[in-house]
Amino acid sequence: MELIRDVIDFIATGLGGLAATLAPYAFIGLVGLYLLWVVIGYLRVSQVGVRAEATTLPALQLPRAPDGAIDVPRGVPYCPNDGLRYPAGARFCTQCEADLLASCANCGATIRAADDSCYRCGTHATLAAAPNAVSPR
Repeated sequence: MELIRDVIDFIATGLGGLAATLAPYAFIGLVGLYLLWVVIGYLRVSQVGVRAEATTLPALQLPRAPDGAIDVPRGVPYCPNDGLRYPAGARFCTQCEADLLASCANCGATIRAADDSCYRCGTHATLAAAPNAVSPR
């Protein structure tokens, strides 16, 4: 019975003082982690914003067939909703924010432009190679 009384007394006095000592440090640590998260998030967003503006290429309107369907060449990312053609590496439409689709450059299956490989033929070269820039003469 004496052992139980000693354990209860230790918990009441010893751990209470320990909790009162550590609680402010835990609060300061959590606030510090939150501030670090905010700063890293701001830096990441600001860097992505600068890089996105520097490398954004315009989306081009795709031609439509007489029946109204979008005429899309193989291996080119496009938005099925807006009929816009995007450069290789684009994953989302800038107008409606939908996932971009592409026809596999190898077999022609319709896949998401963000996919690493084609589900039908398994090729990793799902997008057509970008044409080389014409050098000035």
